[in-house]
Amino acid sequence: MTTTTTTTNLDIKEEVHSSALSVASCSTLCTLNESTSFQPSRILTINAQGIAAFRLPLPSRQTEIFIYNADGSEAYVSTRDKRWSGNAVLSHPKRGELIRTEYFFGPNRDPILHLLQATHQSVTVTGKWTSRAARFEMPGGKCFEWEYAKEKRPDGQKINLIVLRAIGEKGESKEQDIRIAQLVRGADSRTPGTSRCTAGNGGELQIDEAALHSLELDEALVAATCLMMLKKEIDRRRMIQMAAIGGAAS
Repeated sequence: MTTTTTTTNLDIKEEVHSSALSVASCSTLCTLNESTSFQPSRILTINAQGIAAFRLPLPSRQTEIFIYNADGSEAYVSTRDKRWSGNAVLSHPKRGELIRTEYFFGPNRDPILHLLQATHQSVTVTGKWTSRAARFEMPGGKCFEWEYAKEKRPDGQKINLIVLRAIGEKGESKEQDIRIAQLVRGADSRTPGTSRCTAGNGGELQIDEAALHSLELDEALVAATCLMMLKKEIDRRRMIQMAAIGGAAS
């Protein structure tokens, strides 16, 4: 009985690993231009634990994700309604509740971010289930997009990033090269206790404040949409785990 269980678990692990490699190989990472004018002047640390590769396809147990300033003080906290819900509220220690995110698990169900301190304003984040990029448009018409990218450092090291860019008003490409923020999850910046194989783990959110202000984009929205990208990453991992368990059962 014990031997059968062990073999099944190994089969599941191998299938999850194979599926994860397949997803990674099919996902296109853009290579960032080394001549970019991106100048990160604001650093936030997102303390998100994410989920491991080999586990049951359950939601993350972490219902509060704290975001810290460079000096270690609390900048924001994202609080989920309950473990089985993706809905969350982003709060600031002095400004109170700022953004409520309605998040849905599954394809073709776009997240909606409600700006709580703006009258009747909400932002819908769109993206294909088969793509890791996600786009949102502000009420004034400016469009922004989070996408996965890779960058080669001067020392030759290649790192993977999640990058936020301005993509112009109503899909125009004139602002394509304006990088506003990026989440870095290297060995020295990812959430302690997580690894490069963890899905939805946090890291160092670097923000170019000059670009942020010139585009009139609120920092809280950058943080909220970045957390949404991590939720989508967890969902992709859970779908792989579900498929692996289903394959093992059949």
